[in-house]
Amino acid sequence: MKTTSSKSLLIATAIIIPLISVAGLMIAAGSGQVAAPPITAKVHRVAVIKLAPQQSYQQQQMAYGRIESANIANLGFELAGKVEQLLVDEGDFIQAGQLIARLDTQRIDASMKELDAALQRAKSDARLAKQSQQRVAELVAKKLESSQRLDEVNESYQRSSAQVAETQARINTLQVELSKSQLLASFDGTVVSRPVDPGTVISAGQPVFQVQQASQYDARIALSSDRAFALKIGQSHDLLVNAEQVSGVVKSIASTRQLNTRTIDVIFSLGDILDSRLLPGDLVGLTYSKQVSEYGAWVPKEALSSGIRGLWTLFTVPGKGQQSVTSRSVEVLYSGQTHSFVRGALSADDWMVVSGAHRLVPGQVVEAVESATNAQVMSLMASNQGMR
Repeated sequence: MKTTSSKSLLIATAIIIPLISVAGLMIAAGSGQVAAPPITAKVHRVAVIKLAPQQSYQQQQMAYGRIESANIANLGFELAGKVEQLLVDEGDFIQAGQLIARLDTQRIDASMKELDAALQRAKSDARLAKQSQQRVAELVAKKLESSQRLDEVNESYQRSSAQVAETQARINTLQVELSKSQLLASFDGTVVSRPVDPGTVISAGQPVFQVQQASQYDARIALSSDRAFALKIGQSHDLLVNAEQVSGVVKSIASTRQLNTRTIDVIFSLGDILDSRLLPGDLVGLTYSKQVSEYGAWVPKEALSSGIRGLWTLFTVPGKGQQSVTSRSVEVLYSGQTHSFVRGALSADDWMVVSGAHRLVPGQVVEAVESATNAQVMSLMASNQGMR
């Protein structure tokens, strides 16, 4: 029994002594620490701008159209016949009055020779009738011829003179046909297409060339009815062509609506343009502003950060100085080059954070300082209010 009690005492002593030693070491290690004061969190300095909500905003929109020649004509002969010669081709520049094509005139030339001979014969008959008239008149004066004979020679002379005039008129008609057998350019321009070849027998009025005026260009732009009728004939507007601005004057406003687009065509005259890079068919744009009735505010793009569900996050503070940051979800209604118009739970008493928003979390304390760009934002809103 004594042997068993001794063994139990040794086992208990072997377990307790290490536990007491570990506890002592832990107490000794903890007694050497000194409680340090908490570290003060750094307050970030952020730039803020006063929010200025408004009931509407001006949205910049762009309407597109195309450049077209102010004058496009299908040139053809007024007569039917066979094309003998084409003097210009597609892409050639022509000047007003320049000969560009001829018809075969063999038939007209033969008729002209025939009429020339007929004219000579008619003139000969007229001269003989004139001489007969004079002789008979002398005989009648001497009582050697009757008055009836004088009347006959007078009428014969009149008939011969009429025959001369008729033949001359037929010659003049052929001369007109000869002139119309030569096709002349109506204005300075460029040949766009040549649908016929030499030797083709054409009908009267059939197009031989399509020519567009070289320097006079128009811009045709489709606009909504409210915007089109807001324009006035003679108004000058800046148009965008090939990334360059050109001045256009409202030339006409269509009185019919396009069935496919439900728009109205407005024609802008571009005047004389010497820029060879400007060609019919080029795109042209018209920038205009449209007032949209929506409650919101203009904010710089850098003040926005990505939110959830397609929304954006805007951080605001109630004022300047040390303030607590509030996160507001906003929807972007319109985005310009540097600012966006947003709507959401915005108040005129709030200040929006425009720098360092990516480092902030809701409830964080910051040092809010008014941004130097506040005046620029106010100027932007004023300009939008004044745009129409």
